Amino acid sequence: MDWEAFYNSFRQPDFVPGYTIEHRLGGGAFGDVYKARKTSIGKAYAIKFLKVDDEDQLAAVERELSLVSSFASIDHPNLVTIEDQGVAMGVPYLIMGYAGEETLARRLKEGRLTMPEALRHVTQAARGLVALHERRIVHFDLKPSNIFIRGDNARLGDYGLSKLLEGGRMTLTFGRGTPLYMAPEMLVQRADHRADIYSLGVILYESLVGKVPFQGSEGGAFVVRKSDEPPEVPDSFPSVALEATRACLRLDPDDRPESVREVLGMLGQSALAGDDITFEVPRLTVGTGSASPGSAKPERLASSLLDGGYAVEERTDGSAGSGSSDAAGGRGPASRARALVAELAAESREQRANEDTPPLEETSAASVPVVIPVPPRVTGGLAGTLAETNRVAFDVFVGSVVAVMGGVLAGYRSISDQLVQSQQGGWIGRSFRFALFLLLLATIGFGATLLGLLGINAVEQLGWGS
Repeated sequence: MDWEAFYNSFRQPDFVPGYTIEHRLGGGAFGDVYKARKTSIGKAYAIKFLKVDDEDQLAAVERELSLVSSFASIDHPNLVTIEDQGVAMGVPYLIMGYAGEETLARRLKEGRLTMPEALRHVTQAARGLVALHERRIVHFDLKPSNIFIRGDNARLGDYGLSKLLEGGRMTLTFGRGTPLYMAPEMLVQRADHRADIYSLGVILYESLVGKVPFQGSEGGAFVVRKSDEPPEVPDSFPSVALEATRACLRLDPDDRPESVREVLGMLGQSALAGDDITFEVPRLTVGTGSASPGSAKPERLASSLLDGGYAVEERTDGSAGSGSSDAAGGRGPASRARALVAELAAESREQRANEDTPPLEETSAASVPVVIPVPPRVTGGLAGTLAETNRVAFDVFVGSVVAVMGGVLAGYRSISDQLVQSQQGGWIGRSFRFALFLLLLATIGFGATLLGLLGINAVEQLGWGS
């Protein structure tokens, strides 16, 4: 594939017939997405150019693109439309409806998502997922960056390379998925529509808490769950979403809800597009901003007040509003609630001013999505199985080596910063730390040399070198 020639040509008018390609919207392991305009009417669209490396892969992509007619027939307010497909200079592409550049991932990263917004957008994405599953289409790469938000509406996108299910469980043709959102069974190759339900549970949890429910071991990309223990939830987690979240995140697919409709039922919502979405959730506004999923203390306060039947809000003028009015000049439960809100809100602001709390984007795993391969369908009997197993094992080995080298480099930088770049202790302290640093390097070099000599000696003893 001549990618250099492609990138030198793809912005030319009518490279994709009838469209003018503008700026890049994003990309990932499967391709890059660009904003484009239809020349005849000036309407905005999104074009995704799919990454293929050889003729066999191109043929496989083209086989799946033959299913685009099935995708294009879907007209749903919570799905990004797929308009057309084609191939330009050997690179396949999909033309999709333009859903804007705002995503759920961006809002989570910037901390601009209130609890009611989180529940509404996840419900809308789930309704789009219902439309896919009812047409026997499974997404297999559900994540916040594939949920596009425009105004008050969320649309689910990037399902153009999903597989149609022909019955029962299936084997994936391409490696798909982002590890932190992938269902555990996808790591062992076979999965069905319940993998999407698991990913939906991860997104629901992250939208309400500000981080994914399960982290990779020691910060790695792989999430290997050995038990069915549910994730911990903060006190601020809304009870209306607790059952659905835990059900979606069950380890065994057989223990999860059978359908997304069932999940929506647990949330108390309809699966029909356009139906009202109403959640009774804790809500507290302090000053001019509203409580976000990360602000646990105000939400606990609001939750305790709402349990007593009062919707409380502190206004910008220092007064407080309530969902219930007081008789007799401000006496009664609501007045006491307003006084409690004002007191504890002031205490919360003072504590936050004295705390060194990292922003959401530094702690959210969604800010570093990593895509890994899922083993493809194996053909060719025992020989094909062995060959594919060796290939996947090599991919995992390379990924592990890269992760280890990254950890070594991070450790080196940390030691370098502490021993060499620190300015404490004057020139004597710096000289002493520099000497320690040189000693450490010499020790590492000696160890590496010794291991190399031992390895060479072992090879000679076994007679492999002759």
